[in-house]
Amino acid sequence: MAKEISLIGCGRIGFILENDKLRNKPCTHFGGASSAGLKFTSACDINRDRLKKFGLKANIRDSGLFTDYKTLLKNRTPDLLVISTWTNTHGDIALQAIDRGVKIIVLEKPAASSLTLTKKIISESKKNNCSIIVNHERRFDARYNKVKDMIDRGTIGDIKTVNARMLTGPYRGKSYIEEGGGPLLHDGTHLVDIIRFFFGDIAAVQGEFKRYTRSYGFEDSASAWLQSKDGVDIFLEAGGGRKYFQFELEIWGTEGKILIGNGYNRLFMKKKSKLYTGFNDLHETKFPAVNQKNCFTELYKSAASMLKCKSVTNISGIDDGYKALEIIHAIYYSSHLGRKKIELPINPGCIDLKRIFGIR
Repeated sequence: MAKEISLIGCGRIGFILENDKLRNKPCTHFGGASSAGLKFTSACDINRDRLKKFGLKANIRDSGLFTDYKTLLKNRTPDLLVISTWTNTHGDIALQAIDRGVKIIVLEKPAASSLTLTKKIISESKKNNCSIIVNHERRFDARYNKVKDMIDRGTIGDIKTVNARMLTGPYRGKSYIEEGGGPLLHDGTHLVDIIRFFFGDIAAVQGEFKRYTRSYGFEDSASAWLQSKDGVDIFLEAGGGRKYFQFELEIWGTEGKILIGNGYNRLFMKKKSKLYTGFNDLHETKFPAVNQKNCFTELYKSAASMLKCKSVTNISGIDDGYKALEIIHAIYYSSHLGRKKIELPINPGCIDLKRIFGIR
């Protein structure tokens, strides 16, 4: 029997970025699903022109195109639903889909705009046996999986410190509280999530955010010190008013260093110094071979296996999405309290984003 597969949100990450000539393809939900052999049978977008273009691209009849997600969910019960809309809509759409009986959801990051709402999604999804994959796509990237394997195997010894950077321009637009935050949240969520993927749960954070031209609203820059439960010290920066985009982790072990970012991965190991007697230096060596697989394809292969009722480990579940959001909001909270050290987990009720960001 054919599966009902629906896309809500036909924008950039939904399918438009497939037109970017520079990006490695596939790079959208449509592209990833298609490459995994999945065909969308219905779609929804508030922009009629964009919806029509997607319908033509995906070969969906007009009867399967909707401008209101509530109407789609009333007329269709997707076996797999992809939610790639604005952050402030994630929670309501996910909860209504779960209530409607959807069993597999691919949810764009961040999972929701608040910890309380994400907790509710977790509770309802478990109650209704709904599997949710949060699109922190680097978890499905072969290069990042290779680095995780190297860390776990002790290739560079015991991990001591990490420098993690997601550098972009300052926040643009109005600080709409239902968005949940600025650069640290919207792009930095990928960085925070991959930190957890590599080094496990975070025990405590201490952070600060800054604005460059305003006295209220979302941050332009954020920095933080994270301590993992295993004792790794992680120094994080997000945003920062840069005129470029840089995503990078520099991982320092007792025997060497790994550097990984967008489009590169490098390995440095200790060797006898040629400059100082009795010392070792770090020298670049060949990074292990990687059987590169597209992360969007791998994500949707996982979703396809779930559709076939195969036993699949969800490596990017809603619980992971919650913990990434918890770390980010804890950084905001720490800054609000004068860079106070915040122990995790935190009570979602203590996070008042309006007060933290001075939004009336």
